[in-house]
Amino acid sequence: MLERDHELEEVCPHLKETPYKITSPKDPRYNCVAYAVGDLKNFWYDVSIKGYYWPPGVPSADTLEGWIKVFEIHGYKETLDSSLEPEYEKIAIYASETSPEHVARQKASGAWTSKMGKDIDIEHPSLGCLEGDLYGKVVKIMKRKCQGGKRVLE
Repeated sequence: MLERDHELEEVCPHLKETPYKITSPKDPRYNCVAYAVGDLKNFWYDVSIKGYYWPPGVPSADTLEGWIKVFEIHGYKETLDSSLEPEYEKIAIYASETSPEHVARQKASGAWTSKMGKDIDIEHPSLGCLEGDLYGKVVKIMKRKCQGGKRVLE
């Protein structure tokens, strides 16, 4: 697997100075929302296309309200604290001025993990390294108690 992804660094320039790690090959079957909830089989978006999924009754995937609701139905509640709390798993939603763009999930180590669109998964040490033109900035942190002492996909 590659050490660095120069194309990714072009669209997320803060990664150029960040010790991130590529943790998976490209996989178009799932996106960041699916990855954050632990679903590696579906692309979470509200369109009627095979392989895509969006929870019934949840507002549009094009709205911050929709993304927040997805995580609320998975037991997450809003918090202002992005630091590691070992008994909780956390997600961070990034948004532009008009819509949600990305979500990252915190690992037990305190590092963050992200599915980069239909591309690779990466582990990154901070939330700020993905902020910028592509994903906007972190606008919402949410947390839930670890389920049975475990975190999603760990």
